[in-house]
Amino acid sequence: MDSRSVYVPLVKGKKNDLMAVGRVNNDVRQLMKPFIEAMPINPKAPLVEEHVFKLCEYIRKHLPLGEIFVDFHGLMPDATISDGTNATLHGFALLKAFGRSVTPAYGFERNDDLWDTLGAIARDFDKGFCFRLSRDDLAEYLFDDVWAQIIERTAQMRLPQNKIDLLLDLRHIDGEDTSNLAENIVSFLFHNPNIAGYRSIVIAGSSALKTVGSIEKNKVGEVIRQELRLWSALWRDMPDTIKPTFGDYGIIHPDFSDQTTSRYVNAKIRYTAGDKIIYFRGHALHHPIKDYDQYHDLASRVSADFRYVGRTRSFGDTYIDDCARRLIKPGSLATWVIADMNHHVCYTARQLARLTQQLASTVTESEAEIALSTV
Repeated sequence: MDSRSVYVPLVKGKKNDLMAVGRVNNDVRQLMKPFIEAMPINPKAPLVEEHVFKLCEYIRKHLPLGEIFVDFHGLMPDATISDGTNATLHGFALLKAFGRSVTPAYGFERNDDLWDTLGAIARDFDKGFCFRLSRDDLAEYLFDDVWAQIIERTAQMRLPQNKIDLLLDLRHIDGEDTSNLAENIVSFLFHNPNIAGYRSIVIAGSSALKTVGSIEKNKVGEVIRQELRLWSALWRDMPDTIKPTFGDYGIIHPDFSDQTTSRYVNAKIRYTAGDKIIYFRGHALHHPIKDYDQYHDLASRVSADFRYVGRTRSFGDTYIDDCARRLIKPGSLATWVIADMNHHVCYTARQLARLTQQLASTVTESEAEIALSTV
């Protein structure tokens, strides 16, 4: 992973999410290495290869440049295309045919028959390889087994340790004692005395809400970005030779699914500032014209908030300001995913660049809290 990267956003392999990342400002693109994960196949979709092709085409179109991870995580481990080729292997071959070099990512408890081929793919791309570990992999009684698998599979793929990234995917973090979680992560990492030899260690999680049902209609709510606080504690406590990279799911809940649609969708703008995600909730979207118009007022509330960073900071911030000024139409759920997510990843990349400098000189917990909450 590029030594300048301070941020790994985990991005659902959907058009609008990828467009949001594709529209990041030039000054922050080098600070991030997006991790793209394939969504599960919709039962209504006709063919596996169409699902895979669509994701690869989105990547080619919306993320044509820059370092990225790709994980065909949403596919069933044994899913195949019509000629019998494993769908995950087909996806990487398709990206290669598109001329898009990526860092392949894969996890355990999938298809153990793919490791040799994944190694060949990783060596061909020459962008390294990423092991994606789940929270279950971090159970203390599995430490020996998980490290043995990482070392064994690395050798099987014929890759050097310094070309290997480790992604610890904690998924949703909500109301937990992050100090205990941090201790567990440190215990796992230092169970391997050669931990400093890996290219990067990404600690990823999310506190984003799955729905805004807990927020009163036409009001503002917020959640603490526990994943940011967890990363901060780890970054300050771990030695200089092993500084973790921050990862999150943006403003999307890790368990988001497009398999079902709700009749009770509410208008909302999600805005990241400091150590919080702020939710400006509207009301239900029943009528395409009348109800969507509320986004003008929601955008006005965002742009008037003291935590709004200004229209020039990202495509998303420009979109918010233009909508508040009624210079554009109120948009749709899709366009607001682009705006919300784009603001988040641009904001977070810059925030991480600042925090890695500030936290290096912080002494007390209160100093760290101030640095994290600073907008």
